[in-house]
Amino acid sequence: MKKYIKIILANIFVISLFGCEDVIVVDLNSAAPRIVIEGEVTNNDTLTEVRITKSTDFYQPGIYKKVSGANIVITDNKGNSSTLTEVEDGIYQTDSIKGQPEKSYSITVKAEGKTYQAESTMPRQVNLDSLSIELAPSPPGGGEEEKNYFLHLYFQDPPDIDNYCRFKIFNNGEQLGGFYIYFDKFTNGNKIDYRLVLHAKPNNIKLGDSLMVELQSIDKASFDFYKTANSVNASRTGGRQNSSSVAPANPVTNWSNKALGVFTAYAVSRQSIEVEE
Repeated sequence: MKKYIKIILANIFVISLFGCEDVIVVDLNSAAPRIVIEGEVTNNDTLTEVRITKSTDFYQPGIYKKVSGANIVITDNKGNSSTLTEVEDGIYQTDSIKGQPEKSYSITVKAEGKTYQAESTMPRQVNLDSLSIELAPSPPGGGEEEKNYFLHLYFQDPPDIDNYCRFKIFNNGEQLGGFYIYFDKFTNGNKIDYRLVLHAKPNNIKLGDSLMVELQSIDKASFDFYKTANSVNASRTGGRQNSSSVAPANPVTNWSNKALGVFTAYAVSRQSIEVEE
């Protein structure tokens, strides 16, 4: 019987998402709006995409201006390059770049008279072995409104290399709020049982639903961004910032010229499971 190292993480809502788009929204420590660039290269069948907005002032959240008219070029470490096309305001795409593990990618963005650069190396892919799900014990006095599920993600951590992962969870094709990250500092080379606690009501999870998990193998710079973005959001109270508290620091970024956001190249592994008790 396989033995897995258990890692438990509660389903905390730390990131706001617009529909199915993977848009990261945080209230930033910025007196004036700054450019936010979210770009990704993957090894799956999706388009390479970059999204550009302006950050929200910390004390005036909820306004996210899209940035149009940018010139964006992505180049790999073999010298192949592609210029992205703006398909709608602030969203740029190309179908001529397909990511490959252990390949590096650099990006140059020219927007509003300034130039921003970043780079990311796609790690070797970590594969999800399987999933399992079970009904979690109800808290004392808890009813149907507090129904929770344990979702187990099983995978083998590759030995002799630092591995960084991000997990995305989808219910019937709709991405759940929140994001989850993993670093193998204390579990290098082990079989991992990464357990998530999913709250049924806020996630609209019902018997017979189909859950899909996407494991993204990311580099350290991307991991540091998600980790610090998580910390920024965790500093908020009940989804609203306490007006008497100090604005948190901005998330760590791999962009130059003081841009916010992250450019990441990641490899993808997916598994699905039906919700049952």
